[in-house]
Amino acid sequence: MRYLENRHKKSANALGRRVFLKALGAGIAAPLAFRMSSLAMAEPSAAPVRLFIYFVPHGMPMEYAEPYGSGADFLKGSTVLSPLAPFGQYVNVCRGLGINGFGNHEAVSGVLTGVKDGAGADSIDHLIAQALGVDAYNLGANPYPRNQDGTGFDKNSYLVRHGGVWVRPTEDPAAAAADMLGAVGAGQQGGESAPAADEAAFRNEALGLTERQLEKMQRALSGLTREQNKLGIHLESVRSLKTAGDRQVVNGCTSKPALPALDALAGKSVFEQANLRSVIDAHLEVAANAMVCGTARVVTMQNLWVNCDLPMNFTGGPGSASVYHGATSHSREPPGRMEFATVQSWFFARLAEKLLTVLDQPDPLDPANTVLHNSLIYVCSEIGDGADHNSDVHDVYLGNKIVHSYLPAILIGNAGGRIASRGVVDVDTDHVNMLATLGDAMGVSIQTIGASSAKPIQGLKS
Repeated sequence: MRYLENRHKKSANALGRRVFLKALGAGIAAPLAFRMSSLAMAEPSAAPVRLFIYFVPHGMPMEYAEPYGSGADFLKGSTVLSPLAPFGQYVNVCRGLGINGFGNHEAVSGVLTGVKDGAGADSIDHLIAQALGVDAYNLGANPYPRNQDGTGFDKNSYLVRHGGVWVRPTEDPAAAAADMLGAVGAGQQGGESAPAADEAAFRNEALGLTERQLEKMQRALSGLTREQNKLGIHLESVRSLKTAGDRQVVNGCTSKPALPALDALAGKSVFEQANLRSVIDAHLEVAANAMVCGTARVVTMQNLWVNCDLPMNFTGGPGSASVYHGATSHSREPPGRMEFATVQSWFFARLAEKLLTVLDQPDPLDPANTVLHNSLIYVCSEIGDGADHNSDVHDVYLGNKIVHSYLPAILIGNAGGRIASRGVVDVDTDHVNMLATLGDAMGVSIQTIGASSAKPIQGLKS
């Protein structure tokens, strides 16, 4: 066995040298030639799909979310969801989702675990990350100046459960950046003196090749078989990019990305309500860039603790002087309901500006598609409508008006082609099936959640 391993290693090394020399013979600079030789020996891999879960508490007033519209007008007429209109080609608004057997804000414990009180279960982000062998990052924009050491919190405020333990989110975006982007641009690892062989850097450096060099390299590889096919795909993708005009190509994060929102937060307390927008923007900025770099594949962000009685009139906020949990989300009168819709829409505006805009660019690991195409963003809440605190599919009576309510569930992105963009989708199912859909989109099979069977929602699949 050891003989075969050594023989394989010697063969691979010889192959690497051969490709390296052929690349040099084609007039290609040594760093790129090294990448090509290493790429020839590497196992091919599909572009990684990223998952981002965005939690906004207290549901939404559905009469201001609908009508959703269709076609070119999709989401433009929605007071709540209009910030997502520029990304409508990626959006699925799911109607009819419910958390049966739950009630009030304590349903937050089941939003991602699928189990009341989360008993005996882990949240879906943890399950997916474990199956993929990656970290599940948990971010929080939670101004909460009391008990910052983590004691004295209501257990019903926690959203994610990892390894049987409720996890308080990372509230400082600087700490999140260190976790998710700390390795980016940190130099060579493992003692290698040559550049790391990754497809992103290969494509970006290869963009500098002339058409003549591309043709010469492909001819030079004609004597190879498996390697010719693999490198031929990469070289053809480079040629298609070169002929696409001024299409932006991400540099593969060989250097740290600029993080202006994070820089603007430096020296400010993440627990001061006046800084809430800055914290949200910085978290989204860090997460977006980590997703682009591929250094974070599973990220959850929790906006506010449930039952948070905070006025939303801080600088850059939605401009509501009413307390968020009480007067705003509980309102049954049209002015209050409109105020609630404006507040909830503000959270979608932050998501659109700081995360979706960044992801809507060519994927450094798959330039033929955007990072947003290769991602799935799930926007969720613990209740359907703040007025009734319902978590199931429910009719809310507002005087002589009836509003049909369900659990907010918005999917953005195509998960690398596993999720179709159909606009408005009537799912009419329990939310555990949505959790199974998230797993399926990430290539992870989830068949049971707690004591309930779960299966992906077929109407959302490609």
